Amino acid sequence: MQGIWIRWAIVPMMFAVAVAAAEEPVALERQEIIDLVSEKTIECRKEKDQSLCANWFSEDGVVKRIMFADGARKAGVWFVDDQDRLCILWTGKIKPLCFILYEQADGSYHLIKRGRHITTILGAEEGNTKDL
Repeated sequence: MQGIWIRWAIVPMMFAVAVAAAEEPVALERQEIIDLVSEKTIECRKEKDQSLCANWFSEDGVVKRIMFADGARKAGVWFVDDQDRLCILWTGKIKPLCFILYEQADGSYHLIKRGRHITTILGAEEGNTKDL
C-alpha cells in the first residue's frame, strides 16, 4: 500500500519538473539574432534606468543609437560572435559589449551580459525608421 502512495506522490513532482524544464528560455542562435536585428530599427529599454532608445542595425555591420530622453547619438559596429552573442563595439571603445538574447513570452527579448539583464528589445521595425 505504501508503494502506491509513493508513486502517486512522485508522478506530480515529475510532471512539475518536466513543465519547468519546458519553460526554460533558450538562447537565440546566430541566424536568429541576425534575422532579428539586421536591416531593422530596434526599440530598446536600458534596465538600469529604464531609459528608452532605438538602434539601427545595418546589414553591413553598422549600428547607430539614439536615446529618446536627450537625443544623444552613438555609432559603432555590430556582429554575432562564435558564442552566438550579439556584440556591439561603440566608436572609441576597445572592447565590445556582448549579449546572450532570450525571447520572452510577451515577444520582447532580454539581453544578458555576465548573467545580468542589461537591456530589453521591446520591438523591431523593418528599415531605418528613426533616420539614424
